[in-house]
Amino acid sequence: KKPTDPCPPNMQKQMTKPTLVLFLLLCAVGAATTDWWPPEELSDDTSCVENGIEAVDYRYALAMSPCGLCEESDVEVFHPLFASKYLDSEDPEENITLATVFIHGLAGDANTYFCDAMASAPSNVLVVAPWFGDDQASGADWEEKGDSSTLSTYWNTQGWVSGGDASPSPSRFTTSFDVLDTIIRKLASAKATGRFPNLERVTVTGFSAGAQLASRWSVFSALGNGGEELEIGVRTVVADGSSYLYFDETRPSSTCLDLFDTGVEHVCDEFSLPEDADTCMGYNSWKFGVNFTDLGSSYMYLDPFAADSTLVDEAITLYLNNSDNIKFIFGNEDVCNCNTEGYTNTNSEVCYPSGTSCSPNDFGGELDGIQCCDTYPDTGSSNALATGCESMMQGTNRLQRGLNYMSYTKAMQAKLNLESSFEFGFFDGGHSDQDFFASELFQKWVYS
Repeated sequence: KKPTDPCPPNMQKQMTKPTLVLFLLLCAVGAATTDWWPPEELSDDTSCVENGIEAVDYRYALAMSPCGLCEESDVEVFHPLFASKYLDSEDPEENITLATVFIHGLAGDANTYFCDAMASAPSNVLVVAPWFGDDQASGADWEEKGDSSTLSTYWNTQGWVSGGDASPSPSRFTTSFDVLDTIIRKLASAKATGRFPNLERVTVTGFSAGAQLASRWSVFSALGNGGEELEIGVRTVVADGSSYLYFDETRPSSTCLDLFDTGVEHVCDEFSLPEDADTCMGYNSWKFGVNFTDLGSSYMYLDPFAADSTLVDEAITLYLNNSDNIKFIFGNEDVCNCNTEGYTNTNSEVCYPSGTSCSPNDFGGELDGIQCCDTYPDTGSSNALATGCESMMQGTNRLQRGLNYMSYTKAMQAKLNLESSFEFGFFDGGHSDQDFFASELFQKWVYS
């Protein structure tokens, strides 16, 4: 079927120059509408097919407002997400008591996370999966009856993982942290208007890169750190991030950074200025620390904090004191590192899983002809563990980094005389979002 011309010349003749420029921009987006779906990041629908779910039927365009310091836009902006219930219906859904926001990893496969969650979540749980994608859509691209004049947020870098600004078009309009805030406020509003009258809590959950986003957001968002209360509770549950946010210049001492799997009993008792702090210049800059000196112009959400250290201290204290609503779960086999010289990997299927071929693999070697894999089973082809000096100061594998961070936050809570500590536990498996979602602790902390 040949689409009609979205930019008819007779309409253009009647427009002023500024209006014409905007019109042509939107028409260019509209012209590609018929060919847009699916974008590459959402093209793998294996999980949805296996679970008998048509993800396209659950797409929702979340209206976004410009953040407090952001620039206005002549174009209405939305964030694309999947939701198991239509959020704007006026029909009450009294059985919905919980909502869970599933944040995808670097692959951007929000549809997979959504379909996996839909297949396993209890019937009283509203499932939401935002897409922090690398492709921009019009409203008509995203929703069957959407408005072709609206544009989606998108990120052409990985800045969304750390709360970064959405990409230009429109420029400096919103951030990934604002997206999470907006989702939660939308759900709170849906309770107030009677759409979900019995909604009690929303849980923001992230795995891997999604954990990096959720854990950092929960520090600086008043909704995440408990600084602002709504009619619904807000909880954060994350797993297996590649790095975490430290609140001062110290890091785990060298005795906490053994180059092998130190197990689930690992505890770090000493934090000090890193020996190579002078050569690893960015180790305490955002997203690894709270030194905002070189924050740049791509993190509008954090600009007020960069300008006032008091706000930073207050946010950290609120976060550390919000232990009832901050939870961590770690894969007990997420212990492989294929790209650090001197690291000893477990000589088994844990780090050398059959049927895989992972790269890059500079130092992991082979076992029975099988390459080292550090991000399996989420991928059997890519080694994605961050091994830069900033990350390696936190630990030598994901499990060790997570447990070092639990020791660190506990020490910080004691330093501030807070009678709290974060709950954490483990699931059986490696770098697996599905094992995380199926774990006993996830079911307990997210679905009950």
